[in-house]
Amino acid sequence: MKANQFFMKPENVKISIWSRINKSRALAVLFGLVLMYFSTNTLRAQVSKVIPENNTSGTFLGPFVNSARTYQMIIDDSQLTTLAGKYLTSISFRLPGSATAAWPASDATFPSYEIFLSNGVDPVNRQLDFAANVVGTQTQVRSGSMLVPAGVLTAGSDPNAFTYDITFNTPYLYTGGNNLVIEIRHTGNNVSSVSTHSALTSASGYGSLFTACWKGTGSVTQANFSFVKINSVNNLGVRSVELDESVSVYPNPVKDNLYVKSAKDIAEFHVFNMVGQKIYSQKNNSEKPQLNVSNLAKGNYILQMIDKNGNTSIARFIKE
Repeated sequence: MKANQFFMKPENVKISIWSRINKSRALAVLFGLVLMYFSTNTLRAQVSKVIPENNTSGTFLGPFVNSARTYQMIIDDSQLTTLAGKYLTSISFRLPGSATAAWPASDATFPSYEIFLSNGVDPVNRQLDFAANVVGTQTQVRSGSMLVPAGVLTAGSDPNAFTYDITFNTPYLYTGGNNLVIEIRHTGNNVSSVSTHSALTSASGYGSLFTACWKGTGSVTQANFSFVKINSVNNLGVRSVELDESVSVYPNPVKDNLYVKSAKDIAEFHVFNMVGQKIYSQKNNSEKPQLNVSNLAKGNYILQMIDKNGNTSIARFIKE
């Protein structure tokens, strides 16, 4: 057998090496484009807005107090332009910069934590009357109990981070051009009260861009405005809000049982049709989450997955 059958000629070796280099470069470029695509789609899929925009010092006992409370926040539509046409999916609050420790010290449970969204009056026209501040019909977007895991609200920064999402059971379509009322009604928690970072009634923009009022056991009173982060998605048909490779649903399309693979500890599921109506909910107590979707009609659906920390992921699946 000839030697050249065992060894490539030098020029062939150069060509082979160069070909491999070109392939490696091509793969690197392709990988970069894929990352760019997913990064862009992540930004398009999820939009958040913090109100108010300016960082001021103040506190308020409202969202996480350990006694019953109704807290109404009114936001001028000029502050919500980036959310117009999007589905609002959750809100979050943060501890004030003066906080010295994370909260809660142990798991805190609210037997009932309800949230209602609606259009509202201009902040300057706010009255100490919850119903008078609502325009049109209120939509209940969250109901039931709420567990806040120990230490989930962090301290040590100014401002502190929004580290716990209060996820809606039903996403709310904000069409834009209208003031937004966020009304929270809760029964108090079983651990302790904690103040949230808030804008005082004397802060710039209070009364014109945002305002608030509250009620405990007495009459309705003016309140400081808790800094709130409103999270949204472009629509309920996105494949994944977080584009998180650790979360997947299969088989897809599905006939009977839909399985969920996630690195997160999933607490509950909600299924929506493509017009945003919730048609099924299920708590999860299994390490291998699954849903029986055999009773669903053929078509496209949205699965909302909420973990024990209140974070949400959304995936689309097809029932065949």
